[in-house]
Amino acid sequence: MLGLLAALFLGTGQASAQPQFDDLTADEQAKVDRDEIVVHVERTEAPLKHFEVIGLLHAPLRRAYAVFTDFDHYAEIFRINECHVAGRHGNRLAVHAIVGAPWPIGDRWVLNRTIVSPETDSFTFDMEHGNIAVYNGYVRLVARGPATSQVFYVARVDPGIPFLPKWIVNQFQASALPDTVKHAREYLKAHP
Repeated sequence: MLGLLAALFLGTGQASAQPQFDDLTADEQAKVDRDEIVVHVERTEAPLKHFEVIGLLHAPLRRAYAVFTDFDHYAEIFRINECHVAGRHGNRLAVHAIVGAPWPIGDRWVLNRTIVSPETDSFTFDMEHGNIAVYNGYVRLVARGPATSQVFYVARVDPGIPFLPKWIVNQFQASALPDTVKHAREYLKAHP
């Protein structure tokens, strides 16, 4: 385990290319301002896409960022089975998470190399190990006023189920990833 954590901190994993998204249109920003969640799909020919989820959080920027980087409480915040920081070296973290999946798939787990950047209110994550095929992306938050933040959550997820075509995996991502913003909103409301 120590060797694995050392490899995570030394950055032996492959860096993910930054996905390309269209900017928010005025209509999309108006939707976000009305507490709707906007989903963008990466502009690429690759079969598995990154998705960008944009939404408002009714909390100051520091509070919103603290929630998104409270990895030890992700199970409660984002309703997953388990999550904890397995190791830390400066701004580099090894984050282990388990997400429940129905039978016959079973639980999926991942150990991410996560780099937090509080100076830019962002962090990146890249799967190093696990029983899923792909999990990487980033979170960036921006202030939209003294008590409101806008989150940009980008992720590409492939649960690694061999019989699922990529178009179904993409459909799943498009429908499931907005829950991240919804869960963060509910947590912030319950824990002001």
